[in-house]
Amino acid sequence: MRGNSRSLWLCILVLTGCQANTDSLPDYITDVTRRAHKEVVPLPAGNSFTAFTYSQGRSEDPFALPVEAVAQNQPEAKKDCWQPDSLEKKSSLERFSLHQLTFKGVIGSGSQISALIATPEGRLTHVSQGQYIGNNHGRVATVKEQYLLVKETLPDGLGCWTQRNIKLTLQ
Repeated sequence: MRGNSRSLWLCILVLTGCQANTDSLPDYITDVTRRAHKEVVPLPAGNSFTAFTYSQGRSEDPFALPVEAVAQNQPEAKKDCWQPDSLEKKSSLERFSLHQLTFKGVIGSGSQISALIATPEGRLTHVSQGQYIGNNHGRVATVKEQYLLVKETLPDGLGCWTQRNIKLTLQ
C-alpha cells in the first residue's frame, strides 16, 4: 500500500508542477515576426563570360587548354642545376621499379657482400655497391645484412635532377 501512495504523490507533484501557457499563439507569432532581422546581402558581380563557338571542322582539340593558359601556368626552368653524369641503362634490373624488386638477403663475407634481389618474374639476382637498380637511375649506395640503400636520381620537371635515398628492407 505504501508504494501506491508514493506513486500517487509523485503524480500529483508532477501535475501541479505543470502550468499552462496562457499566451496567445497568434500574438507570439506576430511578435517573433516583428523582431526578425531581414537583411539581404547583394551577390558580388560575376565574371563576364565569353561564349566560344566550336565548329567540328576546326583542327583544335576542344578540351586542350589555350596556349596562353598553358604558358602562364608553367614554372620557369632553372638555368644552373645539378645534372647526373650518365643516364644510360646499365643493368637488367633497371627495367623494374624499386617497389617491384624484393631484397631477399646477402651473400659474401666481410666487406665483400652482395645483395640478393628477386625480380617480379621470380628470378634471383645479386647486386653490389655501385651497381644500378630500378628504373629511376638508382645506384646501390650501401649493402647491409638488414637493408639495401639505393640512391635514386629523378627529374624535377624543369630540366634539373634531384636525388633521394630509398631503403629496401629484408623480406
